[in-house]
Amino acid sequence: MKTTIFPKYLCLPLCIISIVLLTSSCDDDDEIEIQYPATGFYGDNILMKGKTEYTFIENSLQAKIPEGQSLKIVITGKSVTFPDGVWYLNSSNNWAISKFDMTAYTQTFQSIDGGHTCDLYMRFDVGTFQIDYYENGAASPTATKTIVVDY
Repeated sequence: MKTTIFPKYLCLPLCIISIVLLTSSCDDDDEIEIQYPATGFYGDNILMKGKTEYTFIENSLQAKIPEGQSLKIVITGKSVTFPDGVWYLNSSNNWAISKFDMTAYTQTFQSIDGGHTCDLYMRFDVGTFQIDYYENGAASPTATKTIVVDY
């Protein structure tokens, strides 16, 4: 009876393919990113990237922060006629909030804990506002957008 032996010339290519598959499946480049959903608990999410026009007075400032990550948001009023033309907030969850800067018309929102969702009830007056995103301790904004609120 004749037995078939696995051809020796196939052994090396199969070993190389196996090593490539194993090392590529252990890649750490698949880090979960901070998420900015379309809506939050209080309404449309002003942090959702891509959306710049808002037609409701009540909105959310929501971000889903993965474990080990952080987020800082700086909002600046661009068309401000104080005391109108600013925002009002209430019911914060996982945000540390700075005092409103009345000369620069800015306020900073810092995530407290990674692995949790940050959400905040915000009311905006009609106007134009710049939002700067600082993800994971970045010194300069990782993203910027200008929103228009008109209701």
